[in-house]
Amino acid sequence: MSWKENLLDASYRGVSFDVVEESLQAQRSLAQHGTPYQDGDSVEDLGRGARAFSMRAVVFGTNYEFDLRLLLGVLDIIGPGELVHPIYGSITVVSQGYSVHHTAERPDYASVELQFLEQKPDEPFFERELVYTLEQQMLVEDEYTWQDGVFDFLAAIDSLVAEIQEWIGGGWTGLLEKALGLPGIGLRLQQLRSQILGVVSGVVSLFKSNPLSAFDPLTDLLRTPTEIRSIIQDSTPSTSRELLSRDGIPATMPGNDALTADAARAGSALLLAARQGIEPDASVLPAAMPADPVAASALALVVLIITELAVSHAQAVAAVIEDEAATPTLSPDELERLVNLVRSLIQSAILLHRRLYGVEVALPIINALRSTAGVVQARARSVILLSPPLIERTVPSATSLRRLAHHWYGDHARSAELARLNPGLKSPYNIEAGEVLRAYAK
Repeated sequence: MSWKENLLDASYRGVSFDVVEESLQAQRSLAQHGTPYQDGDSVEDLGRGARAFSMRAVVFGTNYEFDLRLLLGVLDIIGPGELVHPIYGSITVVSQGYSVHHTAERPDYASVELQFLEQKPDEPFFERELVYTLEQQMLVEDEYTWQDGVFDFLAAIDSLVAEIQEWIGGGWTGLLEKALGLPGIGLRLQQLRSQILGVVSGVVSLFKSNPLSAFDPLTDLLRTPTEIRSIIQDSTPSTSRELLSRDGIPATMPGNDALTADAARAGSALLLAARQGIEPDASVLPAAMPADPVAASALALVVLIITELAVSHAQAVAAVIEDEAATPTLSPDELERLVNLVRSLIQSAILLHRRLYGVEVALPIINALRSTAGVVQARARSVILLSPPLIERTVPSATSLRRLAHHWYGDHARSAELARLNPGLKSPYNIEAGEVLRAYAK
């Protein structure tokens, strides 16, 4: 909703006035502690002071003097009063002063500069109920917008995924090339070879049954990320039910036996967080990429698997969201769970890249991952908002779901919708009076 359509009628102590300009100021109290002969200060934040509200109000018309007298009268009352701010809502303030301006060019017109100071500490602020409205042109945090206000959601996701996969393939190649150039690496070549093949074989055995064709990962460096990518993409679920059941997320890191203990533990913890749809725990990750080439290769394999799982699930969930826009089959909670799945995987991938790689290598991938998460979340929100608000309604008398749909909406066919919104309903043909169900407002 546009701000010009969502403003409140401004008033102070019940006397309304028209506002043509306003500003808000807030100052924080800081204590600076300096140390002799040392550059810089230690700064302590002591909290925010009272907010100061400045407004320019106008009164005009044949009877403007009466309106002006009313306004000045309440401004002169001692003590706090209620200010209804056109944007921030109800606030308890003290009038700090005012000034009135008249000009010869504008008869029957006065401009009043108002100054108010917030009176109550820790009073709830700007807690009005707001309605989120999607623009025709969808805006995403990382500036992914499209000409003429048309947002090509699936094309945006595919473009971002291709960019991410190109970067991680280059990062893998660079890491292995650097490892192979280390002095004395000849003694570790077989360990690297066995580790990489063991993880790739673990991915193959976990997701599909066809055998892996033999290849030497140290002479064909790009084969490893390509192989992992192909297997994960082919095995990622395409239906909402499979995605919700986390069928495409392994319970533990594939090839655990081939990985170092630290890499296996970190990878499995991130996969567990993704299955639960929660924020990953950064403490399970090392602070930096280890110098040992075998340990570095193990963590790089974890990065490949988590990142490919993240982008493949982002593509799958994006397709489901687009289908939902045309034909709703999921509840808002289920859509939220799908978004949480993608977000958790992407957060895990971002954590891995941020911790293990340098800024030049990690930043392009992190930016593309963040954009992917933002696009998916924005589109899911727009699909949820296509439906009326979701509320809780009490069943007035014993009934069936079909009769209830007719009673609430005049359309018995919406019983399927009620069943979708209330998956825990055990007996749709015998609903007792007083039971509370989730339903759309209209």
